[in-house]
Amino acid sequence: MGPIELLFITIALIVTLIGMARGYVKELGNTVIIMSAIFLLAFFEDELTNIMTRVGEDILGLSTPPNGFLSLFFSGAFIAIVFASYAGKTLDFQGAPMEPPGRWLLNLGVGLLNGYLIAGTLWYYQDKFQYPMRDFTGFVDPLSTRAQAMVNNLPQNLFDNPVYWIIPVAILLILFVRK
Repeated sequence: MGPIELLFITIALIVTLIGMARGYVKELGNTVIIMSAIFLLAFFEDELTNIMTRVGEDILGLSTPPNGFLSLFFSGAFIAIVFASYAGKTLDFQGAPMEPPGRWLLNLGVGLLNGYLIAGTLWYYQDKFQYPMRDFTGFVDPLSTRAQAMVNNLPQNLFDNPVYWIIPVAILLILFVRK
């Protein structure tokens, strides 16, 4: 296993531990925001890429294409949304929490899902823009066989159409508003 895999697995595990500490009732609210952020960034990816490419080239004088700038923009936007969701008030789902061990398993499952979504999205933007931040991520060219398999299973690579990301959000919001 190479350093790139270890970096993103570590990020996912840290998010999982945070999710386990917070509990699934609060983490599901963050899941809604994370999936919404994935949807928005994927749905408007072409438009945002065109705008930010022009900003990078015309205003900042960056090389064509400004992959480092685009990677930083998309990763930064995603991190800002995720940070705001964890720092702000979240949707707390109603009902009595499950009794152990079910509660622990749900905490683990939702924490793992959020870890996968966050680390996977950050890795996706590194891969999409050809790993422009090699010095920070530990990227070694070429990717190992395991890393290539992992890239194929990153969140944005699961669905051809970003609209599929909004379906679980809608389901979770319906569950949130029902009493």
